[in-house]
Amino acid sequence: MHLEVARRCAGVLPHYFQDGVLWATRGNRLVRSRDLGTHFEEVARLVTCRRRWIPRVRAIDRFAHVSPFVVVPLADGAMSFSGRGVARWSQGSGDFAPVDGPVDFRPMRKGVCPARDGSVYVGEYRHNGGELRTAPREAVHVWRYDGSAWTVAWRFDVDTVRHVHAVVQHPEASDCFYVCTGDTDAESVIWVTRDGFETLTPWVQHGQVSRTCDLLFDESSVLWGVDSPLETSGICRLVGSETVPERLCDTPGPIYYGGQNEAGHLWFGTSVEAGPAVTTNRVHLYASTDGGGSFSDAWSRRGDASPQLSSLLFPRGVVPGDAVVLGLRATWRWEGHMVVGRLV
Repeated sequence: MHLEVARRCAGVLPHYFQDGVLWATRGNRLVRSRDLGTHFEEVARLVTCRRRWIPRVRAIDRFAHVSPFVVVPLADGAMSFSGRGVARWSQGSGDFAPVDGPVDFRPMRKGVCPARDGSVYVGEYRHNGGELRTAPREAVHVWRYDGSAWTVAWRFDVDTVRHVHAVVQHPEASDCFYVCTGDTDAESVIWVTRDGFETLTPWVQHGQVSRTCDLLFDESSVLWGVDSPLETSGICRLVGSETVPERLCDTPGPIYYGGQNEAGHLWFGTSVEAGPAVTTNRVHLYASTDGGGSFSDAWSRRGDASPQLSSLLFPRGVVPGDAVVLGLRATWRWEGHMVVGRLV
C-alpha cells in the first residue's frame, strides 16, 4: 500500500472539514474548497494589523508564527490560534477580530477542541520545565470559551503534568472528553471526564506508551500514536473495556496527529525531532485500510535542515470518500504544502 499523490497546493494549511467542505489557510487568508483543493474561495483576512504582510512570506512566517497553527469551526464562524494570540471570525465579516483572554501560548493542533455545545476547550501548552523536568512544573489549565468569556474547565495542580497535548470529545457522548498530557512517564496520561469536567480521572496510564497528541475512534476501540523521542514510538489500540493497550506497530519517530476518511481508512503521521528513539530524518505516513486492524508505512518525505520539527498535519473531521489530505511542515521542498491523494 502507498499514498498516490493527486495534487499539491503550495502555501495551504488544511484545518477542518465541515459538511464535506475543506477549510484551510493560505497566507493571510481563510479559504475553503468544495473540490479537495482544486479550487479555493477566499473567505476572510486573518491578520489586519501591521504584521499582515508576514503570512505572505512563508520563510519568515514559519518562524514568526503570525498565521494560525489551528483554526476550528464555531456555530457562526471560526476561531484561530497562533503564536500571536486568538482571533474570531463571524460569518458575514471579512476579517478576524482579536479575542482577549488567558490563551497567550500556541496550543497543539488537537489541544483545541470545538465542542458540540458551541464552546471551545483549549489545553495549555508551554515549555514548563522541559521534557525531562529540569525545573518544578507550574499549574496547567484546560480553558473553556463559551463565546463571550473564558473559564477554567480543569486545573492540574503544581508539579502534576508538564502540558496538555490534546483535548478530544468523544464522538457520541457529549459530556465525555479525553485530555492527553505529557511528558515524563508519570505525566504521560490519557485522562477522561464523563461529566463535562466536573471530575477528571486517569484512563490510560502506561508511561511513554500513553504519551500522545491525538485519538481516533471506531465502533469498538480507541487508537493513538505514541509521541516519544525517548522510547520507540508506534500505534496503539484499546478495545472495549480492556485496560492494557495493544501495540499494532512500531514507528521510526514520534507520532503527533492522525486522520480518517469516509471509506474507513485511518492514518497517523510521524515527526522528526532529536531523541535516542528517533531513527530517521523523514516524516512517514502510516495508514490502515482495514479499519485500524493493521498499519503500514505508506509514504514519506525528508525533513529539511531548519530547527523546526518536521511533521505531518491533518485536518480534523472526516475527509470525503477515499481521499487523504495532509499538510507538510519543515519538509524538503514540500514545506508548507497541502497534499491530496489516496491509498492504493
